[in-house]
Amino acid sequence: MLRSSCLRRCARLLCCIPLTIVTIVVMWSYYAYVVHFCWFLLTCSTQRVAFLFLFHVCFGMFSWSFWKTVSTPPSFPSAEFQLASSDSQLYEQEHGDLDKSHILLKISQKLPIYTRTATGAIRFCHDCQLIKPDRCHHCSVCQTCVLKMDHHCPWLNNCIGFSNYKFFMLFLLYSLLYCLLVVTTVTPTFIRLWLGQLFDSCDQLHVLFLVLVSAMFAVTVCFLLIFHIWLLTRNKTTLEWLSVPFFADGPGSEAFDVGARANFLQVFGKKKTLWPFPVFSSKGDGHSFSLKWQMSSHNTSAMNGHHDMKGVMVSPESVSVTIAADD
Repeated sequence: MLRSSCLRRCARLLCCIPLTIVTIVVMWSYYAYVVHFCWFLLTCSTQRVAFLFLFHVCFGMFSWSFWKTVSTPPSFPSAEFQLASSDSQLYEQEHGDLDKSHILLKISQKLPIYTRTATGAIRFCHDCQLIKPDRCHHCSVCQTCVLKMDHHCPWLNNCIGFSNYKFFMLFLLYSLLYCLLVVTTVTPTFIRLWLGQLFDSCDQLHVLFLVLVSAMFAVTVCFLLIFHIWLLTRNKTTLEWLSVPFFADGPGSEAFDVGARANFLQVFGKKKTLWPFPVFSSKGDGHSFSLKWQMSSHNTSAMNGHHDMKGVMVSPESVSVTIAADD
């Protein structure tokens, strides 16, 4: 018992190392830009004031979104998805997989659940003892189920999911702007020092590494931001991009894609004034999401004046019939 506790503490300490490295690099970049570049190398006062103003605005937004992404804990499924004590005992008493599946199926009929395992069974987390909501996954690092889990980021030492995905997107955006600002403002001085071979002082060496590190991070973050913008417009998570979600009638890679604008609003919300700020404004509760075929069925019904149920999964009850038939 004591040994396992020590191992968990060591694991937590190791997980903090990447975040510590990122924090140290950010603090150094602030020191190198403000002190060594702006105060010691810039000779024009107007340029110095302008650069410092832009830098602190960008650095402030970057730091805010960075802190919100790191400090916001993952969202855990609500109590209705947790097995009651009686249901949990009944589930543990059964030894056959088929009997256990029927128990979960009966319980899930009261829940807004559509996704399934690859075999068509109800998705159940044995560690958390709960039926997983759609797009929810168990994080082995955080040791908890995370609503709309995107991925676990070791550099931020946190899970990226429903509670902080907007913050993560803004963190990538402001990280890129921060790096580009540093590169574009420092590069002319860097080139002048490079051509004059004047890298013989502490200030100039800080400028050299500042440009190189910022350029390297700018390229990396740019590709990552483009990738997540692509995921956002298609309403996919990284996990869903790696492994297609399954439903009662099979896999559905575009199941949650309800249009680029609606996909964007799910994450950033309807209030445009809140879009640039790392303040939670995402739509919904993270437990249920609009499905593409539901939206198509709604539009068709509105046009035709009646409900066309063919091929449309509209309730957990209709899904349970499909699974029962497969069993």
